[in-house]
Amino acid sequence: MSSVSVTQAIARYIVDLKYEDLPRETIAAAKEAVLDQLGIMLMGSTLPWTRPSYELVLDLGSRPEATIVGRGGKVSALDAAFVNANLGHSCEFDDSGYNGGCHPGALTVPTALALAEKHHLSGQELLLSVVLGYEIMSRIGGVMGRAVLDKGFHHQTVIGPFGAAAVAGKLLRLDADTMVHALAIAGSHSSGTMEYDQAGGEVKRLHSSIAVRGGMMAVLLAQRGLTGPRTILEGLRGIPRVFAGIENVAPIVENLDRRDWFAVQGRIVKFFPTVGTIHTAIQAIARLMEEQSLRPEQVDAIHIGVGPLTVSHGGAIYRPTDTISAQFSLAFSLALRLVKGRNDLGDYMNPKLWKDPEIVALIERIHVHPDARMVGDLWCGAWARVVLRDGRVLETEQLYRKGSPQQPLTWDELAGKFRRLACAALDEQGAQRIAATVNRLDQVEDVAALLPLGVGPR
Repeated sequence: MSSVSVTQAIARYIVDLKYEDLPRETIAAAKEAVLDQLGIMLMGSTLPWTRPSYELVLDLGSRPEATIVGRGGKVSALDAAFVNANLGHSCEFDDSGYNGGCHPGALTVPTALALAEKHHLSGQELLLSVVLGYEIMSRIGGVMGRAVLDKGFHHQTVIGPFGAAAVAGKLLRLDADTMVHALAIAGSHSSGTMEYDQAGGEVKRLHSSIAVRGGMMAVLLAQRGLTGPRTILEGLRGIPRVFAGIENVAPIVENLDRRDWFAVQGRIVKFFPTVGTIHTAIQAIARLMEEQSLRPEQVDAIHIGVGPLTVSHGGAIYRPTDTISAQFSLAFSLALRLVKGRNDLGDYMNPKLWKDPEIVALIERIHVHPDARMVGDLWCGAWARVVLRDGRVLETEQLYRKGSPQQPLTWDELAGKFRRLACAALDEQGAQRIAATVNRLDQVEDVAALLPLGVGPR
């Protein structure tokens, strides 16, 4: 290894990358990421499990620096990012990062919006910081993300602080040495398990907030002179070794001079409000319903083959007890699709459907099987074999999720998702104003002008 450590190289990369280095396609992808997150935040502002974080920051009190999306009112940038990250990770609609980069939209955009509003920064500065956040999380996540998940940690709170630190450090214009310490301090905030995918619990929605607060605090403390271990990414007790048992971290800094493509362009947009690992299974059953006119009363048994991670991260919960456990239940999602013909957020929030006799009866006929082929690029793939009461067997497979680079959403689908979510808190005209402003975000001189557009009537 060269005399420059991995952590130092990443810090220098964050400091040196310029807006002019970004291709047009990268800028367009960053705008889409911001728009997607704003829609999710607006929906999130209406959900009951986001009220605790909102009420807490109001009770604590702080200087009015940045806006809470949807709800309005200004609090400190740190508190606004904390709540907005909760909103952005509130309903299982936020994106997945390229190459194991967790759910970067709910980490980068809240951080960038809060600091850009407080410091009256430009849209170009915001977009650059978002691109950097996605990139850093993809690089670190590509090395350790899957191993983190296999061990039961949530990569959102293990890797997330580094992404938030990258965004905040760039916007606050840290020098390279201070950025090293910010990353080092961010590592002390890495935390969080995935027990929610076994037993539910809405605290999962707060994991983005925990990561964002940790990353931002790390930058603010480094800015004031606090130091940390310069080898947080490559050291004997660095994050990759401790959380994932990874020793070779050199890939984190491979091709750092690349400027023709960035990780934000590989983001996976969610089309269903569920854990991403089960989307392909939903699509497979939906295809059989459409092509074979499959109906629930015909079904004797459903066999679903999925990757090893999906068995525990989506396949473990059969009988939901709250919204999050419904969203993390492959069996419930498939039964819901068969009985109701849809997988809408409102259905996952409906306690009556968790116990609906027809849905429960179908759940008992669903069997999840690990398939060792579903790894690598196919780790979210699925196959379905449906045994009918008349003896026939229907089979299909879905290797890639709708919304992935292999099966991307159209612009109309992306815009339609934003409108549906945003209009939970805004009228149609308000949603259109946000979309128009984000579309020209690279021309916006002061991001503070964007945030009031995201406040609905209360």
